[in-house]
Amino acid sequence: MRIARFVSILLAILAVSASVSTASPVSPAEARFAALSDEIFDGIMARRPTWAARLGLHAFDGQLPDHSPQGVAATLSWIDESLGRLDTVDSGALPALQRAEHATLRANLSAWAFDWRERSTLARDPRALLSAVSVAGTMTRDYAALHVRARAAQGIADAAPSFLQEGEARLERALPKTVLETAIAQTRGTAAFVRGDVQAAFAELPSEVERTLLQESLEGLAAALDTYALALEGRRNAANSNFRLGDQRFLGLLERAHGFTLSLDRLEALFEADLARNSAALAEAAHAIDPNASVADVVARVLANRPAASEVLSLATAQAAQLEARVRTLDLVTIPSDDRVAVVETPPYLRFNMAFLNAPGPFEARSMPSFYYITPPNPAWPIEQQQAYIPATNDLLFITVHEAWPGHFLQSLHRKQVPSRILRALGSSATSEGWAHYTEELAMETGLTQGPEARVGQLLNALLRDVRCLSALGLHTGRMSVERSERLFRRLAYQDPANARQQAWRGTFDPMYLIYTLGKLAIYEMREDVRAKTEAEGGTFHLREFHDAFLSFGNAPLPAIRAALLGPEAGPPLVR
Repeated sequence: MRIARFVSILLAILAVSASVSTASPVSPAEARFAALSDEIFDGIMARRPTWAARLGLHAFDGQLPDHSPQGVAATLSWIDESLGRLDTVDSGALPALQRAEHATLRANLSAWAFDWRERSTLARDPRALLSAVSVAGTMTRDYAALHVRARAAQGIADAAPSFLQEGEARLERALPKTVLETAIAQTRGTAAFVRGDVQAAFAELPSEVERTLLQESLEGLAAALDTYALALEGRRNAANSNFRLGDQRFLGLLERAHGFTLSLDRLEALFEADLARNSAALAEAAHAIDPNASVADVVARVLANRPAASEVLSLATAQAAQLEARVRTLDLVTIPSDDRVAVVETPPYLRFNMAFLNAPGPFEARSMPSFYYITPPNPAWPIEQQQAYIPATNDLLFITVHEAWPGHFLQSLHRKQVPSRILRALGSSATSEGWAHYTEELAMETGLTQGPEARVGQLLNALLRDVRCLSALGLHTGRMSVERSERLFRRLAYQDPANARQQAWRGTFDPMYLIYTLGKLAIYEMREDVRAKTEAEGGTFHLREFHDAFLSFGNAPLPAIRAALLGPEAGPPLVR
């Protein structure tokens, strides 16, 4: 069967099988699952209102989740019940899209329960409270009139003091040092953000009464954050290094959240093989640039080619335009709308990453822009640190690939087209980050980007992710110390000392930062298996058709997409 015919059949199935479709389900099994999945989806949103609001479901604006002991117990009971009900469904009797919905709901609920039960996140990670009390979502876009968004911010601010107090009381006395120090810095930064940027964002409220009430509420939120930070600082003497998940919980998290059933030995073999492959390719690219220089010297030379701080936005804008044009010319993937991404300086209240995509929620009622944010260096830093913070030209190129074309932004355009609210809202980050990282290598593979200097930029990003994989594996199974992780980032990923330390610390509380590489490897395997299947059946494989079929499932777990494209007989990803 030709892949083109396969895709046309698949898309026809998707159009009639989504749980939000206006057409009547074609079988009792579909009807039963449609009703069950809608009920569970609504239950997830009701229990995670701040997340729902960020998705564009603004009926949840201004609400906080119930993290009281009774609320947590009730939520876990509901998750268990929902998983039990999903287990009564014969997913094999469902069409492709509903099978993906089933897998996505199971993964989301299983990971949530694992996070609260096995990882004890609410007791061991002080940062878990901060995202819930964030009012940044009310400021980023004009999804409603200013006074409407102000009421949402005020609702969060008014509920936050008791929410933070209750959450702080639940925390264990002795917390991992890396998590504790990160949480203290984020809490202090959030308080400053509320007093400064949030107040400024709502300064144009026309009603003086509304302005005054909001200011009082925001000051109450900032004071509660100050109190929370002081309480965390009081735990410093008891801080420890007990951040490790251990073998079973590490593998359990990978399976529950992303669907991968891999052994530690298999993971290590995959990561070391990719590291070796990328290291060899870096040596080859360096030799092409200067056959008489060492790899380290060539890397230093490529990294020294960086724009002035004032030129970064214009360079990234030009890169995005060139990449979009090349994606169209090469016919790598369908571009489903005329929406464009704006490359802009990160607003002060969002400056927690150097660069990232901020797309509107998939349920926003009105059309709003997507922003590819790039954060300038802090002018308070020493000049050397400011210069080091600016991305090199070829590093920025692959950041733009990852965040914009054909990475996350293009992915977000396809996500809007998925005829399932479950797959528009939920999914696996191994799918989303795996796709974005996959497109970096795809860019060099297809000629979207060209030249040995560009190849060095792409490979440095790949090596950073490879070392993250080995660090996550080593840190959480006791095979590696934080200090050794730092050394690996410096030696194998060519990171400066400050960034190497930050990357190693991140691995202690973000064990799944290995999903970039793992997702990329699973997508490449899936692609080549689809190619082999297509050609064995006498068809012709086309990249665009594979990419379109892949993206038609949103961020469903990669094993679910693999089963949809190849059939369940293909088996799980990356096991052979």
